[in-house]
Amino acid sequence: MIRGIERRAIGRAHSKLILMGEHAVVYGEPAIAVPFDAVHIEAEIQHLEGPVLFISDFFQGELEKMPKRMQGFVACIKAVCETLNQPIAHFRVQLKSTIPIGRGLGSSAAIAVALVKGLYSYFQKPLNRLQLQDFVDLAETFAHGNPSGIDREAITANHPIWFERQKPVETIRIEKTLHIVVADTGRVGDTHAAVSSVKALYSSNQDQTKATIEQLGQLTHQSRFALTSGRYDRLGLMLDQAHTLLQRLGVSDPGLDHYVQVSKEAGALGAKLTGSGRGGCMIALAPSLEKALKIERELEAIGAENTWYCQLTNEVIDYESKSSRTY
Repeated sequence: MIRGIERRAIGRAHSKLILMGEHAVVYGEPAIAVPFDAVHIEAEIQHLEGPVLFISDFFQGELEKMPKRMQGFVACIKAVCETLNQPIAHFRVQLKSTIPIGRGLGSSAAIAVALVKGLYSYFQKPLNRLQLQDFVDLAETFAHGNPSGIDREAITANHPIWFERQKPVETIRIEKTLHIVVADTGRVGDTHAAVSSVKALYSSNQDQTKATIEQLGQLTHQSRFALTSGRYDRLGLMLDQAHTLLQRLGVSDPGLDHYVQVSKEAGALGAKLTGSGRGGCMIALAPSLEKALKIERELEAIGAENTWYCQLTNEVIDYESKSSRTY
């Protein structure tokens, strides 16, 4: 039996990368996402008498005093306690994260996953996947309004996934290792604003916007075949085409476009933004480790805040990070 003063538990979650299909997934098109363990978060839950305290790099204080932008996490913590018939008191939550906030890597969903896992472990209760998903969706609704669910699915998976709204998530089998470079522009993207702008564009120019979204969906289908058949030269071309379509939707920006161009000049098979865009991160597909490291050096030379090199297989991601930063 764990005595009250010694009670302590940790919930952990990795982040995610959208390989193909961001924004289009909101309109019913498919998307491909992969778990990204190069950056992750831990939520430590520890006994502490009194009101719930929340300790992180972006807020330190009582749960009831958390700012509006963090109310999804407040709702998530309260919902877990109420579901488990536990008082919303007498514990401290401390977040330790290397996931950069607002970069399209699923930071809000990852925080929610880590919180729920940590709380269930702290209260010594079993947690099933459906329960976890419901709590994460609650937190994500505050962050994104009407989340597609792809962040939640990718962050709770340990393998590449095929995602379509209202359909079962499928595992994607990869023919051979993918060499991916991820670069952080250092600029915060606004998912809610980006999604809203695409929605406004859809309303004002429905035919053209719908055609662009459908083209992104077609590229996602073609990308799945390229992944499963090992045609990474084709996959690179599709990444390039997807970035052009995302530019057309207005969710890229000159900084991301420059990173994509530099990656291509350094030998990338293809490159595009990942996530909501308008800042945040981009990805580049390299033909080899040597090319990947060259791409990484070139991106660092033009000012990338962080870079990561990943080798992606079916269920294992090995990575090297040039960053030891926490968020």
